[in-house]
Amino acid sequence: MLERLLGPDVVLHPSKMLVKPPEKGAPFPMHQDYPYFPHARHTMLAASVHLDDADEENGCLYVVPGSHRLGPLETAEHNHLDPDAYPLESGTALPVSAGDVVFFNYLTIHRSGINRSRRTPRNVLFQFRAADDLPLANTHVNWGAGLVVRGVNPLFHRTRPHFTVERIGLGQAQHVAPSSRP
Repeated sequence: MLERLLGPDVVLHPSKMLVKPPEKGAPFPMHQDYPYFPHARHTMLAASVHLDDADEENGCLYVVPGSHRLGPLETAEHNHLDPDAYPLESGTALPVSAGDVVFFNYLTIHRSGINRSRRTPRNVLFQFRAADDLPLANTHVNWGAGLVVRGVNPLFHRTRPHFTVERIGLGQAQHVAPSSRP
């Protein structure tokens, strides 16, 4: 599926697990993921793997269909979209069953609802991008970023960190220094 969506060369971006506790899980306002880790060609997408059923009662995902075509939008406080233009109540609910995977581009306007139930929805959000889609800024630095999951990373030697490690005798500290080698 990733190859169909992103092309033959796909790399992993930092991922996370989301858990919304019963009767306490707060809503998350409308936003795009773009401001958190902007990339040049906007191929970044999320694959949200649901471990539990999620519906409107326990805080499922809501999206604005087709909103990824709007491109990056101006954000308000904390990278959320203007609540007058994109109210918390807007969007289309995406109820899911345990085992479902929802794919969406990081430009898709989305939010999650409040958990008003006694059920805990959990999902793991894996984020991927085309290997040749470079970040515009150093955001969300993570040693796992750039791990090739399909094909090759043709830009690896241009984007990997360059350093050397030197050992200085037994029991002494190791020294890490930038390297001038590409």
